[in-house]
Amino acid sequence: MRPSKRLRSFTFDALLAATCLCAPAAAIAQTQPDTLGQPPVIAQAAITPGAFTQGIITVSGDSVDRLRIAQLEGSAPLGGLMLRSTSSLMDQRGIGEAARTFTIVFPQFTFVANSSLPFGQNDGALWAGKGANARILGGFTATLGPVRLVAIPEFAYSANNRLSVNPIDTRFANALPFDRSRFSSPFNVHPYSIDMPYRFGDQSMSKISAGQSSLTISAGPIQIGAANENEWWGPAIRNPIVMSDNAPGFPHGFLRTGRPLNTIFGQIEGRWIVGGLKESDFFNDDFTDDVRSLSALALTWKRNAASGLTLGITRSVFAPVDGYSDVAGSTFDVFTNTGHPNAKPVGDSLIVEGPDQILSLFARWALPRYGFESYVEWGRAELPVSPHDFLEQPNHTRGYTAGLQWVRALGSEGSRIRLQGELTNVEQSTSYRFRPGGSFYTSRAVAQGYTNEGQLLGAGLGPGSSGQWFAGDYFNGGWQVGLNIGRTRFNNDAFFLLPYANRCGHDVTVYPGVRASYTNSYIRLAADFAAASRYNTFFQNKASCESGGDGSDRSNRYLNITLTTFGF
Repeated sequence: MRPSKRLRSFTFDALLAATCLCAPAAAIAQTQPDTLGQPPVIAQAAITPGAFTQGIITVSGDSVDRLRIAQLEGSAPLGGLMLRSTSSLMDQRGIGEAARTFTIVFPQFTFVANSSLPFGQNDGALWAGKGANARILGGFTATLGPVRLVAIPEFAYSANNRLSVNPIDTRFANALPFDRSRFSSPFNVHPYSIDMPYRFGDQSMSKISAGQSSLTISAGPIQIGAANENEWWGPAIRNPIVMSDNAPGFPHGFLRTGRPLNTIFGQIEGRWIVGGLKESDFFNDDFTDDVRSLSALALTWKRNAASGLTLGITRSVFAPVDGYSDVAGSTFDVFTNTGHPNAKPVGDSLIVEGPDQILSLFARWALPRYGFESYVEWGRAELPVSPHDFLEQPNHTRGYTAGLQWVRALGSEGSRIRLQGELTNVEQSTSYRFRPGGSFYTSRAVAQGYTNEGQLLGAGLGPGSSGQWFAGDYFNGGWQVGLNIGRTRFNNDAFFLLPYANRCGHDVTVYPGVRASYTNSYIRLAADFAAASRYNTFFQNKASCESGGDGSDRSNRYLNITLTTFGF
């Protein structure tokens, strides 16, 4: 028997065949591995775009969501998703096919509306503030021999309307330092510093960026290149610990596997990126610290292509630099010891610039036989001092995301139900009572924390926060309808730093919602609506504070409509 071709990532055609739930089962190839243990090639469905057009596949969103369902139904190989970017997801060379010389990437349009407060995550360059917001992506790909160019610029707009709650009200927050922008977070100055503005200025904003663009050179199983695209590392559906598309993409060089490396120890995939992170325009007045370096590495292991168990490790080191020209000097930071810059008492005002880090371990166990997967990612913002230290307090500076997903076919052809759940916690553990450790994603050594352009690179729920999310969906042909509910407790580490008299209740959002989508050969239209209630917004609440206040409980109506076009 001829061995099947290796599959690392999926072309749009293959992804559409595997994940467009309106396609008949016969349109998909047999999915059991062959005798050599290689994953099967997914057959092209009858409903595919034209030969010179394709739709964009972002690292989060409906396309990846449906591909994950296909894996649990046994209609797609169990691989290619734990370390991903737009360029790898859209590269047909990953399944052994010749790359198209040129394709037009048809645009994706996203519209987000918030009635009262900023709300939303995992939306790239977009900041979903109060009012109307929009994001548009589209472009082209070109391939010549081993060189592949993906040019997908990104446009983002935010009305950025004024909030009805004043976060810098000094009755509930300390006054901002003179050098900080009045739009910067008043709860993350010292010691838990981070560049995460509560509002990006007092005017509407729009920008065009390189978006999900990249240039890749392939040499056998190894790829090297430069990109601005987002990376997603780990098994999380909503809140990965180290790398997500919650923030805008940033310029970086990369070295990665173009397909899994088969070794005597199993299948290994890896990514190493080195890039420059940019400070937002609403953090401080110092122009000399606007750039930070980031050196990050991720590795995954599977016993073989058919195995449902994937193990992985990631580490990201970020540090102040003088400018983009100095970023290359931090290439090997990911292999160095950053020390323990946050291990100081809360009252200690000493700030020594230097590198900081986040480390995570993750596992995903997928069982297509049962339509089930479970996963966990466990991280630490500080490396253990010693093995004894780890055994005594393994939870020190820990953060984690854990979740599950279950899919079951129903009686009618193409009909199924799906349940999802995810828990994330990056709040301080109880070990802070015995030793200082800082707050996840913030830093004493790097004032801007783990951010790019004012948004978090990791879990979008925020620094020192926790959240839970559950969803259920029904699919029938090209239709999907579902219900979901989530809860987020924001910035709880900073809450406990507030003076006791001004602890006006935890800042908590509860957001029940509905979602629906329709997919055919040419478009996917998806809508997501949530009726969010935020209690004690920015820790303010008249009923809870002896000093009084204006009351800060708010209701927010959130609407997200995304139109993805596939070509004709």
